[in-house]
Amino acid sequence: MLLDAALAFPTVVFTIALGICLVYWLFVLLGALDIDLFGHDADISGAAKGIGGGGHDAGGGGHDHHIDAHGGLWTVLGLGTVPLTISISFIVLACWCISLLTMHYAGDHAWLRAAMVPGALIVALPVAGLLARPLAPVFRLREGKSNSDYVGHVCTITTGHVDDGFGQANVEDGATVLVIPVRCDKPGALARGSKALIIDFDPARQAYVVEPSADMLPDSTSSAKG
Repeated sequence: MLLDAALAFPTVVFTIALGICLVYWLFVLLGALDIDLFGHDADISGAAKGIGGGGHDAGGGGHDHHIDAHGGLWTVLGLGTVPLTISISFIVLACWCISLLTMHYAGDHAWLRAAMVPGALIVALPVAGLLARPLAPVFRLREGKSNSDYVGHVCTITTGHVDDGFGQANVEDGATVLVIPVRCDKPGALARGSKALIIDFDPARQAYVVEPSADMLPDSTSSAKG
């Protein structure tokens, strides 16, 4: 019965949107787990930035997920305090629940079906804002360092491999562990758990250029012989 109600108009509109959201978050999960289903060219781990990009992505990508609507309705409702993907997911979920419950308890009327899509959206906005507010501290933007400030730091590779188009690493910034996109022009030189030295930030790739830390540090044995 639930399936029939979910596939009936107008709820089916939100059912489709909710399905798209679920697929998106599935890819986010796959990226976070480094399940490389599409080969080296598909950096699906980058989708994971949508989760914590607002406060924990030193590469600057987190800012792209927030709506710049200071003082606007979006911010007043609390939806601007979390990444856009999370806000939209909450709105779609709220619309789906509102439509499903309304059509079940209010009856199937032609005028109600016509008004449900815009009506559900209007009601869902404040509801989604209430759901998003508890998550605001997690994604609160902080006065952060610039990309160049991390050059010279040692990071730990978290993906299975790193090449010139794929890779992710953790770098410690005091008590905070930042997730950063990394690239290495030496394919196969780095793997999960490897230590790498950040030598530059490439704005074209929006990623940090790294090298194996062992290659960058002086050989203590050679130094002793010298």
